[in-house]
Amino acid sequence: MRKLFALMATGFLVFGMAGTASAAVMNFSGTAEISLGDFPAGVLTGGGVATINGSSGIVGDHLNTLRLAASRGQIQGTFTSIVTDPDTLANGVAALIYDQVGGLTGTWAGISGGAASTMTGNVGLMPQGGIVKVCILSTVCTQFLPLVLNQPTITVNGAVGTGTRGVGVGGLITAGGYGGIRISLQAAPWTIKTATVIDQVEDYKGAPRYMSTWIAKGWAHAPGSTTSSTAQESGVIQLITPSQVVTNLPLGSSDKMGSFVITVIHFIPEPGLLLLIGSGVAGLAFLGRRKLMK
Repeated sequence: MRKLFALMATGFLVFGMAGTASAAVMNFSGTAEISLGDFPAGVLTGGGVATINGSSGIVGDHLNTLRLAASRGQIQGTFTSIVTDPDTLANGVAALIYDQVGGLTGTWAGISGGAASTMTGNVGLMPQGGIVKVCILSTVCTQFLPLVLNQPTITVNGAVGTGTRGVGVGGLITAGGYGGIRISLQAAPWTIKTATVIDQVEDYKGAPRYMSTWIAKGWAHAPGSTTSSTAQESGVIQLITPSQVVTNLPLGSSDKMGSFVITVIHFIPEPGLLLLIGSGVAGLAFLGRRKLMK
């Protein structure tokens, strides 16, 4: 019996030390759903190590700030969206290839308490890197129009600036033009509240187009499905970055398309902690079995 109590005490001490050692960081897994107009959406997956509440963050607290660094793991990937819209196909666009798109390094702040409101409010910047290749004439994509999702800012005199603009940050980025296909994207920072975009749609081929409002909402949940103490294992947050796209497809038009990146972050236990828990449970079971056999 003494051995059993000793092992239990040691296990609790080790678990407490493991929690303290991980005070400022937590492992996460996540997904990012990327949608553009009525093109098929794509989902990226990934994970890594997140810094919570700055350098003094404590696991189990309210989640106020969250920082993801590309060097420590991110949600990134590549996928292809085949074009099926008749108008778009008639103008030679066969597919969209999202090439190595996903999060770079950024920080969100003011997360706790924001989920209860439906008012739009920005919580931070995290650039989305990569290129969307607008594949012309063929899905093989030997010819394409590149839309770089994260670009340097340009100063008034035309020199390259030190900041960035693009998806997940804000600002206007463009691709094409000069009498051909043109895509302009007005980006915005991330929010944990409600974001809206406008999409121009038609009920059937040849019908007049009308404006439709698309809505996406962020949230923060603790393991017990509350909005408090999200900064612990099984805590989940959803963040939104909207973009308003204007394109001249069909050629000669000025159609609007809505775009969202919806990122879900799920905090998970550290691998080392899982190993400790597994070893502790196995040890307790072994000692308990020996006690019964005696």
